[in-house]
Amino acid sequence: MTLWGAWPATSGFAYVSDASGRPQPWLQTWQGHTRILPVDGAVTRLAWRPDESRLLAVTDVTGTQDYRLAEIDPLTGDVEWIATEPGVRREIGVPYSSAGNPYSPDGRLLAYATSARDATCLDVYVRDLTDATTRMVLEGDDRYVPVCFSPDSRHLLVLKFHQNTDHDLYTCDLTTGLVHHLTPHQGPAKYQAGGWNEDGIYLCTTEGRDHLGVALLRPGRPLEWIATPDADVENVIVGPQVVWTVPRDQRTLLCTRDTTLELPGFASQPFGYDGFVPRFAGERLLAQVGAGDRATDYHLADLATGRTQRLTDFGADLPADLVAPQSVWFTGADGLEISGLLYRPPAAAAGPVPAVLTVHGGPEWAALPVHDPLIQRLVRAGIAVLAPNVRGSTGRGLAYQRLIYRDWGGGDLADLEACARYLRTLEWVDGERLGVHGMSYGGFAALSCLTRLPGYWRAGAVICGPADLESDVRALPPTWRRRVTEWIGDVEDPEDLARLREASPLTHAARIQAPVLLAHAVDDATVVINGTEQLHKTLTSLGKTTRFIRLSRGHLPDDREERDALEAAVVQWFHDHLAAHPPAAKEAPRHHP
Repeated sequence: MTLWGAWPATSGFAYVSDASGRPQPWLQTWQGHTRILPVDGAVTRLAWRPDESRLLAVTDVTGTQDYRLAEIDPLTGDVEWIATEPGVRREIGVPYSSAGNPYSPDGRLLAYATSARDATCLDVYVRDLTDATTRMVLEGDDRYVPVCFSPDSRHLLVLKFHQNTDHDLYTCDLTTGLVHHLTPHQGPAKYQAGGWNEDGIYLCTTEGRDHLGVALLRPGRPLEWIATPDADVENVIVGPQVVWTVPRDQRTLLCTRDTTLELPGFASQPFGYDGFVPRFAGERLLAQVGAGDRATDYHLADLATGRTQRLTDFGADLPADLVAPQSVWFTGADGLEISGLLYRPPAAAAGPVPAVLTVHGGPEWAALPVHDPLIQRLVRAGIAVLAPNVRGSTGRGLAYQRLIYRDWGGGDLADLEACARYLRTLEWVDGERLGVHGMSYGGFAALSCLTRLPGYWRAGAVICGPADLESDVRALPPTWRRRVTEWIGDVEDPEDLARLREASPLTHAARIQAPVLLAHAVDDATVVINGTEQLHKTLTSLGKTTRFIRLSRGHLPDDREERDALEAAVVQWFHDHLAAHPPAAKEAPRHHP
């Protein structure tokens, strides 16, 4: 899922779907007619020119996150590549996000960031679409990405994205070339700009706060606070009016100074990660809305009438017996409160069932109350699932998110043990038949559980997970190098290196008792495959039960058939080793945005 927008307001909208087998742009009219706009690679994000004559696609052609830019004519499908040099990463906003607008309001300029000059940085460029000339407007000493232009198209707002919890905003004067720092501050703070109008820059920020609040930023003046609830305000949207989003359990509220509208599900993540950010389509808001027991669909929300209208039906082929999660809270070993989503299978009515702890990636991410095909397959196989938000997760404030910094395999492991203990307190869960699963950081967390808390688990499944923190830190993408010491650790410092080695699952591989399924892509540029290969070799030599699946490309599977086969293998693995019910048959093909 990713960014979409009106096409035009009288015609329809665009979105990314893997209905063709790999993420591609699709157009849908307001009447429901759809068609694909094919382009090379897996598309991660879209943006419209202001006149809607071209659709910008960010696409991963090689699977190595060296994103390329292409403009597509929505009428003919013709593709014009803008930036295609191999080995260079390009971004039109915060990585993996879908908020912001890379086009100037007058339609003349396109802004993007690139690592072409220095592989460890992102510089910001502006392309003049009238003559195809490009110029650098900010030379970076870190990751800098464009956010949006001023209403008169004379200034570009840029975000310095040092850490997920440490930002700064700058303006680039496109006439004089001067760069102005807008947000000098002490210590970590988030500055998540949502838009720029005649009033100033509206943003979500933690300046002086733990939770994100909504404020108006005008150069040379103190912040004007607009909304400061005791929860993270995940996005602010600027259009005909200013709207912000606030979570309410598993739903999202659209708020203005005068009104509040509850959407029929979850619809907002910071920076629009996973495509969850409402967008104005005329006077109404177009929102991607999900829930645990149904497909994620697009809705139109009318703040004036308080009504919403569902525009798509991506769940037409999904089973009818999807299970909605329950929001749960429990206490960790050190008194920290942990939240999670708990899925109870119908089979639990007949007696205690096995359970799988599934840990999200990031680690600065969250378990989302949206349809997850793997979780639902596990539930239909009679396996309960707990998806927790342990320390480091988003949505719980700045301090909670930063607890993971320089402590991978520390406090988070204590939280994960608390999750296992919580599952053992549930009468309908068989606490002796627990499994653990995760992808990316979640894979590291799962390996940490299997190696350092071996007595809890009967099976594990790990997808693209870091097994050796030292080698993974050394091989992280170049644009992450300036943040890694504060985030994970310093491999050049002997004391820090010893800590990383002690926290690495590979160090404790001999302690694994449970059968382990490993999967990793051969050209994963985020977590290199070497650690998983070494772990599999070690487990095999020790006579442990293990299986290794080599995936074709990318950090996480973007090919629909490969992802489906992987999910089936994971469910079968837990079925075989947790003595669950037979796994559900393969789902019908899904039109999945």
